[in-house]
Amino acid sequence: MDRKMSFFDLRQDRYRIWLHVIFWMAYVFYEGIVWGRVDGDYSRRLVCSLIDLPVKLVAAYYTLYVLIDRFFIQRRYAGFLFLLLLSMTVFGIISRVVGYYVIYPMYYPEALGVGVFFTPKILITIFSIYSVVGILASFHLVRQWYRHEQATRALEDVKQQLQKEMLEAELKLLKSQINPHFLFNTLNNLYVLALQQSEKTPEIVYKLSNLMSYMLYEGNHAEVPLEREIHYIRNYIALEQIRYDARLEVAFNVYDDVGHLQVAPLVLLPFVENGFKHGVSHQLAGAWIRIDIGFREGVLIIKVENSKPPESERPYRSNLHSGFGLDNLKKRLDLMYPGRYHLDVLDEEDSYLVVLRLAIEENAHTEMNPSPEAYEMSYRG
Repeated sequence: MDRKMSFFDLRQDRYRIWLHVIFWMAYVFYEGIVWGRVDGDYSRRLVCSLIDLPVKLVAAYYTLYVLIDRFFIQRRYAGFLFLLLLSMTVFGIISRVVGYYVIYPMYYPEALGVGVFFTPKILITIFSIYSVVGILASFHLVRQWYRHEQATRALEDVKQQLQKEMLEAELKLLKSQINPHFLFNTLNNLYVLALQQSEKTPEIVYKLSNLMSYMLYEGNHAEVPLEREIHYIRNYIALEQIRYDARLEVAFNVYDDVGHLQVAPLVLLPFVENGFKHGVSHQLAGAWIRIDIGFREGVLIIKVENSKPPESERPYRSNLHSGFGLDNLKKRLDLMYPGRYHLDVLDEEDSYLVVLRLAIEENAHTEMNPSPEAYEMSYRG
C-alpha cells in the first residue's frame, strides 16, 4: 500500500512539474510574440524574456513556497505582508539591474539614458514580475484549499469512524454487563428449585437455554424485531412465575400491531427485571406486575408497573433509579436513541411505575413530541 501511494505521489509530482514547465514555456513565447509585434523583432524579444526569466522564477517560487505556504496559510499575516513588500522591492531592483546592465547594452542602448534606480522603471518592472506571480499564486492557493478540504474531509471520516467504533465498543460493553447480570439471577432461581427437587427444574433449564440462545445470537445485533423481544420477555416471566408460583400475578398486554417494529435487543429486560428485584422479591403475598406495550403515532410506549411490599416487609428502602439494570438501560438509550426517547420513573407509596416512550419508524429522526393520546396511554390508561 505504501509503495502504491509513493508511486502515486511521484506521478503527481512529475505531473505538477511538467505543468509548471509548460506554463513557463507558454509565458516566454507569449512575451516574445506580444512584445515582438511592437517592433517586429520576435527573436530579440524572445531572448530578452529568457534572460529575465530566472528572476521571475525565483520570485514566483519564493512567493509560493515560502510566503504563501509558511506565512499566509499559517495565518502569519503580518510577516507575510512585510516579506512580500520587501521581496517585491528586491526582485524588482534585481530585474531592473539585469535589464540595465545585460539587456539594454545589447539591444536597447538608447534606454541607458535613464538611471538604473529610476523609481518609475522599477515599479513597472515589479508589476511585470508580479503579474505572472499572481497567476501562479492563484492556482497555488486554489490547490492548497482543495488539499485542505480533502484533508478535513478525511479527518472527519476518521473521526466518524472512531466515534462509530467507540459507540459499538460501548454498546458491546453494556450488553456484556446486561447478560451476566440476568444470567446470575436466573441461575440463582434454578439453584433454589434444584435444592427443592422441584419437577419444574427441567422446564426452567429448557426456557433458560432459549433465553441464552437469544442473548448469544440476537443480542449482538443492532436491532431485532420487537416480537422476538416480547417472546424473550415472556420466557423470562415464565421462569419467574415458576419460582414465585401463586404469590405472583403478571399481566402482559400488547395493545397494538408491533410486528413491523425494530428495537435494540434486550431493551425491555431491565424494566421487567427491576420489577421483580425491587418489588416482588420482597413481597410475601399479593405481588403483581403489569406490562403494557403500545404504539401510537410513531411512538412505542412501554409501561412496567409492579407492586411494592408493605413497609413492614421491606428489608431496606428500595430505589428504582439506583438499579443496575435501569442505569445501564439509560446509557444504552442515550447511545442508541439520542433525543428520541423519554423515560419516566415514578416511585409511589404502593407501586413502582416506569414508562419509556421511544420514537421509532416514521418519527425515528424527530425529537420526542407524542400526541395527547400517547401521553394518556403512557400512564394508568
